Amino acid sequence: MAEGEGRWLPDGMAISALPLPSPTDLVNEGAALLHVLARHDWSEATDLELVSAVEGLQGMRAQQHAVEAVLLAEIDARDVAKDSLGWGSTADWLAHLAGIRHGQAKQTVDHATELVSHRPATWSALASGDISPEQADIVLNALDRLPDDEALRESAETQMLDEASRVTATELTRHARGVVETLDPDLTARTLEAQLAREDRVAHQRRFLSITDDGAGGIVVKGRGSVEDGAVLRAAMLPLTAPVPEIDPDTCQELPDRRDYGVRMWDALIQLAQHAMDTDLPPESHGARPRVAVTVGLEALRGTLFERGHTDDGLDVSPDVARRLACDAEIIPMVLGTDGEVLDVGRTRRLVTAPLWRALVVRDRHCAFPGCTRPPVMCHAHHVVPWFDSGTTSLSNLVMLCGHHHRTVHRTPWEVRIGDAGRADFLPPPRLGVARDWIRARPRRE
Repeated sequence: MAEGEGRWLPDGMAISALPLPSPTDLVNEGAALLHVLARHDWSEATDLELVSAVEGLQGMRAQQHAVEAVLLAEIDARDVAKDSLGWGSTADWLAHLAGIRHGQAKQTVDHATELVSHRPATWSALASGDISPEQADIVLNALDRLPDDEALRESAETQMLDEASRVTATELTRHARGVVETLDPDLTARTLEAQLAREDRVAHQRRFLSITDDGAGGIVVKGRGSVEDGAVLRAAMLPLTAPVPEIDPDTCQELPDRRDYGVRMWDALIQLAQHAMDTDLPPESHGARPRVAVTVGLEALRGTLFERGHTDDGLDVSPDVARRLACDAEIIPMVLGTDGEVLDVGRTRRLVTAPLWRALVVRDRHCAFPGCTRPPVMCHAHHVVPWFDSGTTSLSNLVMLCGHHHRTVHRTPWEVRIGDAGRADFLPPPRLGVARDWIRARPRRE
């Protein structure tokens, strides 16, 4: 009997002709056991049994995270989510699959690659259950704040892993800050690194900016860039941060500017952006000058109905904010059908005009591909029936797709049509044992 075709006793005698379980089989068996445990009646268990069960589950949780890191790193390295599943990134796929936030999914994928490729000590501590997933994240985030000196980072990693076996994640966060300050108290290592050209390259490669809805009527801005980027921003913003005296409406006397430095910096940034739009400095987009575009119902604009407005890049605004923006704005009316669909504004030309693009934004709001929420600024207008095949440039023949999913529809068996109420339907590629059917949303676990 060939190796792998049966189970063997120590003396070499086969006791079963069943094949050895695959890793996927083992995962499914573990899930089945947890399913049983979740429905077990623990009311008759002893105190020791309860405590032991929780201790065991915490170890399993850490080990599951370690296994997941290996799998995610391999999936990301192979570009499986993009090439085989039709997602924009591994993080997009994981966020949908696990039902978690996109930011959390991105960090999970990034940390998985870091653990497997560069931090074997942290991964081993996680795989053995010595540290929790939260503690592993703290270690990786702390190391990211240190200079790009591997010896320095390994020393910090060793210290934090040793401490992690005795403290909570909260205490480890404080300890991690101390480790970073101890290893680089006077920023000497970073100063030395600054002399090298590669620091600028590293900073440039790590640059990013995100603007997200905070869920409480505001936004959160996060970013990172190079020293050169910072110099440009400060040079542009600092002249606009000078205190501006206020006028007391009762006495007409000047009062000191009550804004602190942080508020004045924010106001300067907004003033710069507004100046750029007012002076036509940004490039054109879809044939129209850049504008803060808000889609809101006429009743809400009039104040007779409470309805949130939506910007082109996916942020929600209150009716008050929409009305305030409308005080100094162009208002483009659009007629909607009884089911909320935008009526056809067809054109005889191939390129999508600015009014037609606006109508497409109102209808689709973001990339229409199932599971994707990339905003209109990252999207294209895709002809369902190609222009060269007698397809018209009209709303009934257009769908909004981000760059990745635009390529997906063109290069893979995915199909798209305009279905009921003018909304796009998608037909997934054939899959063994799965019937093809038109969809607008994807199940989290396909």
